[in-house]
Amino acid sequence: MASRSGNLLMKLRETRDILAYIEHLHEQLAAAWEALDENVSDPRSHLLLDYLKALEDKSAAALHGFSRESFNTALKEWEPAEFDDRPVRERLGALQHPDVRADELLDAAMDIADWFESFYAELERASTLPEQTELFASLREHAIKEKQRLARNANMLSDF
Repeated sequence: MASRSGNLLMKLRETRDILAYIEHLHEQLAAAWEALDENVSDPRSHLLLDYLKALEDKSAAALHGFSRESFNTALKEWEPAEFDDRPVRERLGALQHPDVRADELLDAAMDIADWFESFYAELERASTLPEQTELFASLREHAIKEKQRLARNANMLSDF
């Protein structure tokens, strides 16, 4: 499996590699939300960025534990495929201005959550083993729940 990250082409041979890459992407997102927080003045944006960073840290930690500690046979199999995370990186790039508002951040976070949901659905469809299908279906369902939680918590922040 190959992935483009900027100009870097990664070869991912196993499902475990895919999960490690997704973990790394969540870590990068956490760092991006933290970096954005240094340049915003809106208090709601600060709260939302803190929440988004914590959410990405939690997602990375969950994937770290599963991909490294599991003996699931699905982690050692994969059919070569290609995926592209540029939409995530481009979406983050559009937020690189000091006046970014909480609404813009939420829209971007929801778009990124949609990307993860679609990405997991694509992996689920491409899976060759029932264990892989189950794994990616579970990750897709988790992404949907996290997106719903994000929307709910962002509404609470807007009331704050």
